[in-house]
Amino acid sequence: MKHIINFFKGMIIGISNVIPGVSGGTMAVSMGIYEKLVQTIGNFFHHFKENFKKNIIFLLPIVLGAGIGILLFSKLLKFLLENYAMQTQFAFMGLILGSIPFIMKKSVIKGFSFKYLIPGILTFTIGVVLAILEIMGITGTPVQGFDINFINIILLFIYGIISAASMVVPGISGSFILLLLGVYSAIISAISSLNILVLIPFGIGVVIGILIASKLINFLLEHFYGYTYFAIIGFVIGSLLAIYPGFYFDMSGVISIICLVLGFISSFFISKYTNE
Repeated sequence: MKHIINFFKGMIIGISNVIPGVSGGTMAVSMGIYEKLVQTIGNFFHHFKENFKKNIIFLLPIVLGAGIGILLFSKLLKFLLENYAMQTQFAFMGLILGSIPFIMKKSVIKGFSFKYLIPGILTFTIGVVLAILEIMGITGTPVQGFDINFINIILLFIYGIISAASMVVPGISGSFILLLLGVYSAIISAISSLNILVLIPFGIGVVIGILIASKLINFLLEHFYGYTYFAIIGFVIGSLLAIYPGFYFDMSGVISIICLVLGFISSFFISKYTNE
């Protein structure tokens, strides 16, 4: 049963990474698997033989769920964001808001110091700045597709590393980073059409980026637990501005509030009853 739950958590993480402004890392935190996830990935090659089976049993449902979530829902999310943007974004805002009590509780397990607020304020500011950049539409010149040559293969590999590293950090949207680089549409098109020649170098970069970022965050959690968690809280709260789509006082606004409440309730109970 736990593996089935982790599969669906993986799907939510994968789906969230497709939406600019929504962070897969935030969703992982909200569902209570973030810390174990970065520890497992960051230490994957540590005592490899002894821990391989345990690590694979934990990671495989999440990875499969994320992959299936991205493949199955990339077109659906594109449709929802084009036709029901406010309702969709409010649902994800609810998911994030519902996780905050759990994250706050988690952050003070090892004690509290006012010094922890410093990284929280810093990361909150970074999250707000990124949100403002997105709202202002400041992105790179859009790339519509990739010709497969040596230079583009290297670039796709680098894009994969950058986007994956940002996916691991809660509150920073890997999709928005791709938008800033101007390659979001081209990558989403490649995923939707299963363009293997584009996805292989990008996917290799994603794997390496996740390994590097997870190793770094795992180190920070082990040695600077309180500072790291308050930095995560700052990113998570700051990311809400990037997701907020505006509000209209009509029936779509009422439905959006309902989506917000349902997202909040879902996230709250997932955080409370299914965290590792």
